Amino acid sequence: MTVLDKNLIDDTVPDHDAPGATADDPTRRLPVDDSLTAHGQALLDHDEDRHDEAIGVLRRAVAAREPAAVALLARAYLDRGYRFEVVELLTPRVRAGRADLALMLADALASTGDVDRAEDAYRAAVNGGDVEAMNTFGVFLRHRGRFGEAALMLRRAAEAGHALAPVNLVEVQWEHLDDPRPAIRTAEYWADESRPSTLLGLAFVRAASRRFDDAEELYRRAAELGAERGHIEYALFQQEVRQDLAAAERELEAAEREQEPGWALAFGQFLADVGRPDEARAYLRHAAHWGSLEAAAVLEELDGDPGDD
Repeated sequence: MTVLDKNLIDDTVPDHDAPGATADDPTRRLPVDDSLTAHGQALLDHDEDRHDEAIGVLRRAVAAREPAAVALLARAYLDRGYRFEVVELLTPRVRAGRADLALMLADALASTGDVDRAEDAYRAAVNGGDVEAMNTFGVFLRHRGRFGEAALMLRRAAEAGHALAPVNLVEVQWEHLDDPRPAIRTAEYWADESRPSTLLGLAFVRAASRRFDDAEELYRRAAELGAERGHIEYALFQQEVRQDLAAAERELEAAEREQEPGWALAFGQFLADVGRPDEARAYLRHAAHWGSLEAAAVLEELDGDPGDD
């Protein structure tokens, strides 16, 4: 029996590392400035990549039952793509009631293909009020082909204020309803320049309706206002709709400068698509180093195809 198997059988875990330490319970210690947790946090946030050092420190912090250490160690594992370590670390704690850890557990389980347990963990996170989990669970349900459930969950996330949930909801409605009008109404309802990511949903339906000039203005405005993944989405529009590769590359360079989520994968995929595999590998290796399974898969495909060299 593996350590993980033992953890899954044992539903009871001491709550010494649970948040909310109090003076009445000295075993629930808050981290102090010189704690192992604080040191691990500093290593994770360092300008240089010191995640391997951070993982060693945070493992000691977890053993010392410092309250915030578990979440930070899970984050460090996910950054490195250590999914099974995340599952081993978080499964007993989520079962013991740590809903704040459930989203990271769900993501790790989903990425290992354990979709049934991933769904249970997503539901635990959603039931705990995690808005990010609502959006991620909606996307998960979409990929499972459960479009009605996905739309309900994404609407819940949008109503709770998640920046990208309206975009994901619009895409589900557009792609899986026979009538385009619900998606258009949703996109128009949520579009708000004070929340620039919502403009991406309206840009999507305008592009899908072949109103390309309107779509381009919306993508440009969303990127300009700082929409999440705004430059990446504008780059995809330039590449796939306008077929303007120079403009697409400029937007990806802006995404890199602004460190948009997923910039390295997007840039690497673009370079691979346009026949620049050597440049693509550098970006994809960066993304894979930081835990992107998709980047690792693209790298494997490039490395296995002599025609791409």
